[in-house]
Amino acid sequence: MIPERLSAYTNRIPLLAEVTEWALLRKWALSEVYRITLRTGETRILKWGGKEMAQEAANYRRLVKPLHISAPRIFEYYESERSAVMIMEDAGQYNLEQRPSSALFLEAARALARIRDTAAMHIKQNIPSSLIHQCTETAADFLSLAKDLLHSPRLASHPALGKLQDILPQQLERLYRTQPLTLVHHDYHAKNLLIQGTQIMPIDWSISYLSPHLGDLHCLIDEAREYSHVPREEMLSAFHSAMEQNCSMDQLEWQVNVGGVCWLVKTLKWLVYGGTDTIPGSDAWIPDLMDELELLVNRIEQPPGRLV
Repeated sequence: MIPERLSAYTNRIPLLAEVTEWALLRKWALSEVYRITLRTGETRILKWGGKEMAQEAANYRRLVKPLHISAPRIFEYYESERSAVMIMEDAGQYNLEQRPSSALFLEAARALARIRDTAAMHIKQNIPSSLIHQCTETAADFLSLAKDLLHSPRLASHPALGKLQDILPQQLERLYRTQPLTLVHHDYHAKNLLIQGTQIMPIDWSISYLSPHLGDLHCLIDEAREYSHVPREEMLSAFHSAMEQNCSMDQLEWQVNVGGVCWLVKTLKWLVYGGTDTIPGSDAWIPDLMDELELLVNRIEQPPGRLV
């Protein structure tokens, strides 16, 4: 039986008539993902996205593919006023959340380094300057997000935000001056990392954008520790070993801390300005995220190592 979210697309997607089995992989307010089996026995991934999650196919087309990032093939894409449906290659049975592994978390760190280097190398030659401008989160954008948090009734009194206002401009100036623009996934979590033997393929680029920050590695480090008890130092070393850029471990540590702040500021802004209404129960995430932000702010208050 065709899921309710997809009923509006019945007459627009001929392939739906060929589906013999629906297996729900993920469901939340703005996204539903199914593995569908066709009469031929082949499988596909069918994804419904609402609001900002409806942008995934566009991001594959304008960012992921031109930047030469390995990703599942998109067979079909259908769009309506408030949602979109994408039919994709079934590129893996399990993700890293379902089958956590120390070795694969370390490989995910190395894969992230390769993705960032590849994207940075191809941005200027493969993406029009107008699109680069449209898809980039600038230092000013992150400062504006932080200011919005400071003015939110829910968070205004939190001491970490006052400190953040003092230190963030200088940290972002350094980041954007010294690090190349690259592709940020912004949801580089185990649930979006498909296992392909000994390799990892990131999926779900729906909220990706361009920025030099390394918030993706910050998120991955936290989950590697939670799921597989991989020490932070090992994750940093794995990422560092795959980098093409000359960078000390101290500099990498600083990049991850500042990147974590960028990721948290953007995520918290979305939550406190409407996201908690979209995702039931997400209000409970905010205290832990603010504790994490405070920890990172305290770390980057220390004078960073000199860049070479």
